[in-house]
Amino acid sequence: MKDKEKKIIEAGMSLFAKKGYSSTSIQEIVDACGISKGSFYLYFKSKEALLLAAFKYQFQSIQSKLDSLKIKDLTPRETFIAQLVAQLEEIQKNKEFIIMQIREQTIPINSEVELFIRKISAEISSFYHESLIKIYGSPINPFIYDLNIILQGIVHSYLKLIIFDKASFDLHRLSHFILKRMDDLAAGFIRSNEEPILTADYVERLSELYPEPAKEDVLRKIHHTKEQIENEDLKITLEVLEAEIEREDPRIPVISGMLGNLKNEPDLENVKTLIEKFFHLGNE
Repeated sequence: MKDKEKKIIEAGMSLFAKKGYSSTSIQEIVDACGISKGSFYLYFKSKEALLLAAFKYQFQSIQSKLDSLKIKDLTPRETFIAQLVAQLEEIQKNKEFIIMQIREQTIPINSEVELFIRKISAEISSFYHESLIKIYGSPINPFIYDLNIILQGIVHSYLKLIIFDKASFDLHRLSHFILKRMDDLAAGFIRSNEEPILTADYVERLSELYPEPAKEDVLRKIHHTKEQIENEDLKITLEVLEAEIEREDPRIPVISGMLGNLKNEPDLENVKTLIEKFFHLGNE
């Protein structure tokens, strides 16, 4: 991202948070940046386009924070807590912009914004799913989707207090507290003879509402996964996949062959599923 583009986005976010999206004009944004309207339109075709860029910028700041965490030597529990703290910190930092979005009902302001918000939701759900599987293992599999949706509800409820009621929490303590509640729920689910409410089939049908992953999403996931694994053979497989996906014309037989090396690797199931979804290989 160019410095001027970043400057426009940050100025727009600041003004949207203070004045509201509807009340902020492009002229005010360019005045805050010290640029002309012509320069603005070199980067953004409209104020709506700037809002979408602001959503992406905000989400990418969270992704960057998560990617920068030193989690290679952490346990799954420690990793989840570190990642949840980072997520909460970034959201808290941008709470005024979030308040504006909700008050003005800017979501969805158009189909592009709606799709991007769905993408964020899918990313968060995937993060929780992967974390819960690593923490509780295969015994939680029948209830993983119910546990995931409950976790999202708990996090959202505390975020509501932080954003709207200006509650102040020790985010490390809060993250530990939330994980302990997941321990209670997971133990109860595993002891239970109940049937889960959410099943894999239902979630699969629901996922059709969400946008397809982009190449950049797949490559980012592969890069992040490579940094977390020790097995050299698996790391080489991921490097081959990464190089193949970066090609202008990825060779599907090569990708399918490499994905075969990831079978029966629970820690790599998430990245394997993402690649299969991107290339529509799931039903083959």
